[in-house]
Amino acid sequence: MKPNQIHILIIISLLLGSSCNQSEKKCEPVKEWKVQDYRIVKSRCPDMVLAFYYAFDIYQGEERKGNVSQVDSCVFTWQADKERFLTLNTCENSIDELSPNKVALISKNIDSVTIYSNELKQTQLLTRNQIETFTKDWNNSKTRGYSNEPFDSAFYRFPAYQYKLTVYLGGAERPFYGYNYLILDSSEWKFEMSEMGDYDYFHEYWKE
Repeated sequence: MKPNQIHILIIISLLLGSSCNQSEKKCEPVKEWKVQDYRIVKSRCPDMVLAFYYAFDIYQGEERKGNVSQVDSCVFTWQADKERFLTLNTCENSIDELSPNKVALISKNIDSVTIYSNELKQTQLLTRNQIETFTKDWNNSKTRGYSNEPFDSAFYRFPAYQYKLTVYLGGAERPFYGYNYLILDSSEWKFEMSEMGDYDYFHEYWKE
């Protein structure tokens, strides 16, 4: 083996060994906040590339309940479960709780439904059968969680949204945004339209 190759192998071994040692280190608490019966702990944690990141964990008593997001020096948000979104203000020792208030659709009251493809920049009209299916699936949909992103950018990890559906009934309009089988209405709660998690759910409404 050539000397250069030996040197490269030694460097790789040192880096791997250092990464392993680093990953064995535990997170170190650096700051703590209290709000009512909750405790938020900010920890400095090692990652796999010899750097650090900060984690924010929420506890009730000694039990870790999950992760929170820091909004500013006082406010944190927490998706406690699929149907509870909490805003915790450590400066005011207050907690605001949001829960979904889904408004059901009645298919016979719907005049029409349009579907707009964000990719194709085109709009189509749903058939009556499609409206019946959409209404049934919306009324039976399960809550996925709250989105505090802008209404039309809730699926921010993806290219915004795939389809926008607009329901017209009695002179009013109700917009919905869909991605795969997830749907968001103006209340900013996400719902699952497919029990099986069908990624083609909204694509099937689109007629080629």
